[in-house]
Amino acid sequence: MRGRNVMARARRSTRPPGPLPVVLLLVLGVASCNTVEVPGDAVACAGLRCTAGACFSNAGQPMCRCGPWEDAAGLTCSVAAFKQPDDHGGAPDSATVLTLPMSPREGRIEEGLREELKDRDVFAVTVAERGMYRFSCTRLTLSECRVRLLDAAGNTLDMPVDVEGATVLWLPTLAAGTWYFEVSGGRSHGHYTYHLMSLGVDDHGDTLEEATLLREVAGAPFPVRLASSADVDVFTFRSRVGHGYRFICEQAPGLLLQVMLLSSVGAVAEVSQGSSGAPLAVSLLATSERDWFVVLSPEGVTPVDSTCRFEDLGPDEHGDTLETATAVTAGIPVPVTLQSREDVEVFSFTGAPGHVYTVRTEGAGRWSAQVVDANGGNVALADTDRLRARVERAGTYYLLVDGGDLWAHSFLLTLVDAGVDDHGDSPQTATLITPGTPLSGLFETPHDTDAVVFQAEDRGIYLASYAPSPDLSFNPRGAVGILELDDGRHLFSAWNAAPVTMMFQPLNGAEAFSLLLEHVAVDDYGDHGGTAHALTLPASVSGVAQTAIDADVFSVGLEAGRAYWLDLEAGALQVSLMAPGGLPLSLRAGRFVADRSGLHVLTFAGASGLEQVPWRFTLQAE
Repeated sequence: MRGRNVMARARRSTRPPGPLPVVLLLVLGVASCNTVEVPGDAVACAGLRCTAGACFSNAGQPMCRCGPWEDAAGLTCSVAAFKQPDDHGGAPDSATVLTLPMSPREGRIEEGLREELKDRDVFAVTVAERGMYRFSCTRLTLSECRVRLLDAAGNTLDMPVDVEGATVLWLPTLAAGTWYFEVSGGRSHGHYTYHLMSLGVDDHGDTLEEATLLREVAGAPFPVRLASSADVDVFTFRSRVGHGYRFICEQAPGLLLQVMLLSSVGAVAEVSQGSSGAPLAVSLLATSERDWFVVLSPEGVTPVDSTCRFEDLGPDEHGDTLETATAVTAGIPVPVTLQSREDVEVFSFTGAPGHVYTVRTEGAGRWSAQVVDANGGNVALADTDRLRARVERAGTYYLLVDGGDLWAHSFLLTLVDAGVDDHGDSPQTATLITPGTPLSGLFETPHDTDAVVFQAEDRGIYLASYAPSPDLSFNPRGAVGILELDDGRHLFSAWNAAPVTMMFQPLNGAEAFSLLLEHVAVDDYGDHGGTAHALTLPASVSGVAQTAIDADVFSVGLEAGRAYWLDLEAGALQVSLMAPGGLPLSLRAGRFVADRSGLHVLTFAGASGLEQVPWRFTLQAE
């Protein structure tokens, strides 16, 4: 919009002329005989101020003329007429100059004497070098804060904007030079506070055209600061065919950062974001020579300080297929660099029958690892920390490595021949043992499992003692009751004749274990209601509580209200009687009356450790 010149309006008065106007009329009458001198700019504009532009005399009347800056800014240049004196000018020559650092200050958008007269406050700042700034306007009695950024020629520039309650934040990046912030209130007038803050030098370009060029250096770290929610840092590099590239950033936990890889036409190739503090990375295995862009942006709280590095990983050093696999020998380290998320490194080795193969890595990280046979059939699949491949036949096998964390892409890989596994890894391949025969085992890898099995006899009670118990994971499987006596000792009570498997795994770096299985006793009576021995009264029974795992259980039919006599010798054992649908009650020798009719359960239990406690009782009705 072009600037407009508006003549000042004077107020009319209805009061009668005083002495001074009469004198003026006489003087003018005399002067009419001579040439009339029109007041110049200085006289006509004395004591007046323009909303924008410069004041001049138009036949003695003050008017305001817009200059090129005001025209470019689309301002109306009028003689200022506000109810209160204007606190800040509305153009460069009357702008309030801001010097940083500064504290928040109060401003006021004035109410015009004419409806079309709008106040604008202009603030000027001179910037020595390119940097990021935050201009804030907080509404007090002003109902609306409008802010424009104008350059030295009066052109309006867009600014990112954010809102925090009654405060509106504008977040421009300013090049060296003088800039103007214009505050207005739309149709409102009132008080506000304004504040300009420097967010620091903008270390990298914010657009694809201004992107910082990434040099092909060996991962030299460099700092990145995203000073505001509107700050974006853009980098660019040119790829070479067959080369892998990675851009990696690390930031403090709790700060959310997004790293995005874009093609030369702006298409998103990969995105990584997070706030855990773990490094973020994007990667590329180039198939053509072209330009790429990496864009960093904050997602939440700012500023975000990060340390980044860019790496040209060079050409892929190992084949990606079985046909192009790199041959390796057990025990000899091989350097590995994964070029991208999709890169797979394939190695071949000769496997010996029955041998177990693992891998060892040097360097932080964990990667997916798989061993396949010559036909591509899976032998083992895990990660590099847990891989354990047992080959059954001699021949060529292949190790495939991929995945892992993008920031941990280079490491040393060693194929380990752990030899023949001394014990199987599952109940199906477990080593069969006989009670009374000591057994030992070696853990070929930190994640090896050794399975040992024995054939339990019906109602047999067994004690398994193993060491080093704090460094072993012990997992028995089978139809048995299990009771841990103390560290490294478990009692088993077999429910029937069946195999029982014990699975051992290393903890805390254990490399070996020892085991002794002992047959302790044979249970004489059932251990629970389902296997209870039925009594017919009168009944006299004796037996032995075989260790702490044993319970001897009987069932007997009693009649409600009828008295019974129990003759009992049970030592330190706990003796209980449970009525149908009731709770077990402690029972002592002597006379008792049944309070319910039906099948009752009588239980002897409570031996300590390996102790064997004899008992006997006689039960009869009176």
